[in-house]
Amino acid sequence: MKQLFFSAAFSTALAMAVAPAAQAQASWPIIYKANGVSVALDTAGAERNSDGSFITRTRWDYAEAHKLENKKPYTQMTEVALLRCTPVRIKRLTESFYTEDGAAVKEGTMPSPGEVQYMTWDRLPLRSEGARAFSNVCANVTKKFRGKR
Repeated sequence: MKQLFFSAAFSTALAMAVAPAAQAQASWPIIYKANGVSVALDTAGAERNSDGSFITRTRWDYAEAHKLENKKPYTQMTEVALLRCTPVRIKRLTESFYTEDGAAVKEGTMPSPGEVQYMTWDRLPLRSEGARAFSNVCANVTKKFRGKR
């Protein structure tokens, strides 16, 4: 049963990560903005899993360039994550990094369903940008799926 859930979650996340252009251009409203970062959520691509968690895709736009471990600069990151909202916990499935002009700096790859089931649910540091942003993601996806099962 767990394997089936993670296979379904993985398939959905993979479709979101690999084929965003195949879907109609959806709205990515900015759900968090502060201190030189704005976070947008792919509301059309958000999915609710049978266990109540969500698969989400966010785009993080930075006012100033950040650097990866290899010292390459980026100003935008997209992240596909498995998100639990009560309390807020996250499994980061993949992250991709881009320059200001949209060129890929580093593209992430999705983990296999077998790997996802063994990933831990990470706590976000209190009062961090990530904690604030993902609290807003939770508010948005919970509202979108309220009453739907």
